[in-house]
Amino acid sequence: MRRRLPAVMMSVVTAAAVPATITAAHAPDHAAPAPARVVRHIAHPPSPALVRARSLRRAVVRLAAQRRTTLGGLLDQWQRVAVCEVNGNWHMVGPVYSGIGFLNSTWAQYGGRQFASVAGQAGRLAQVLVGMRVTGGWVPDQYGCQPGGW
Repeated sequence: MRRRLPAVMMSVVTAAAVPATITAAHAPDHAAPAPARVVRHIAHPPSPALVRARSLRRAVVRLAAQRRTTLGGLLDQWQRVAVCEVNGNWHMVGPVYSGIGFLNSTWAQYGGRQFASVAGQAGRLAQVLVGMRVTGGWVPDQYGCQPGGW
């Protein structure tokens, strides 16, 4: 048995090394399918606007977590502030006040101009972020106001 094993192994190795030939009688009637094309998508870097939007969202989510609430909960609290300040009009633009009642000078002083020249031209997340900077991380009382403001 020991003598046959090398001979069997040699025949297996030889059969694997010598390719089989296909004669015309054994050739398939149809052509072999073309190999599949590999389509590679080039990943483009995100736009600067998308990078800023994601960064802004992460910053406001962190602020919400610090207050032990969710992003939605924090936005709801600031929505009530907006109702008190400007009857809910986040996009109010005026010569002195904008957004949720920011003095335009306060908006600029607390870094709001990185988002828009006045608060009313910025989105809610930007206004909330700047509002949290102005108040030192707390949300003004939303229940002690009249619809026109405090």
